[in-house]
Amino acid sequence: MKILSLRQMKEADLPAADELRRLAGWNQTLEDWRRLLWLEPRGCFVAVQEGGVLGTVTTTTYGQALAWIGMMLVHAEHQRRGIGTRLMRQALEYLQGRGLKCVKLDATPAGRPLYEKLGFVSQGTLTRCQRPAEGQTQSLERAAADERELTDADWEAVEEIDCAAFGASRSRLLRSLAQDGRAALVWPAPGRVVGWGMLRPGANADYLGPLVCSSSEGSLSLVAALLGRAGNHSVIWDVPDENESAKTTARRFGFAPLRPLTRMRLGPELVASDRHHQFAIADPAVG
Repeated sequence: MKILSLRQMKEADLPAADELRRLAGWNQTLEDWRRLLWLEPRGCFVAVQEGGVLGTVTTTTYGQALAWIGMMLVHAEHQRRGIGTRLMRQALEYLQGRGLKCVKLDATPAGRPLYEKLGFVSQGTLTRCQRPAEGQTQSLERAAADERELTDADWEAVEEIDCAAFGASRSRLLRSLAQDGRAALVWPAPGRVVGWGMLRPGANADYLGPLVCSSSEGSLSLVAALLGRAGNHSVIWDVPDENESAKTTARRFGFAPLRPLTRMRLGPELVASDRHHQFAIADPAVG
């Protein structure tokens, strides 16, 4: 009988992990895997059999207030053998050992039953939307650009805005995403920053997010500008369903729904998020 073992993920595992991601059709890149391993080097795990990687799971911690589980993948030929459950229990054991009591994730329809069996409860929904590569975005008539490039001097304001919407500080993640992104913008161009957003490359399409803004005008301006940076690339946007303005804007710019996601929580709610100001999440793997 072939023995399946679980161990910490290593840099050398990333190509095999990314192949599982490719087979699942997910949009993360090899650089996203590297970032997850960099953020939590002892909290990412693989399921291995005869040297081959059959499954993955990652964790990301935001101080002691919140942890996130992502990249829960099992090869299609090895599913329904308990591998996903073992990986999830390993991730939870690691997080509990770190003293984290509130754990969240964004579940696909296929993964939701497993998480429910482990005690996760639904907190809301998102819709993955996509603008096709051949589609033309509706132009937004503007006398002048209302947004500008994010600079080092903006980070204090950006992190404060993001923390209020997400519910926890995630400075290391955001700065790393900005380094690898196509564009990172703030709004408005003059005066106090009240919104910001990012466009990043993905394996299958560009990814819009995170995007947080307390102004509907500002969010529209940021979306229009970021989509302009995408050119003719297809763009994916995970839209919080509670944010009616975000859903309206997505339809306006030619996005069509692909599939639902369910935000789920295990343990007490220790952070308060503001989904009405969160127009686009950072990634299902990190929240």
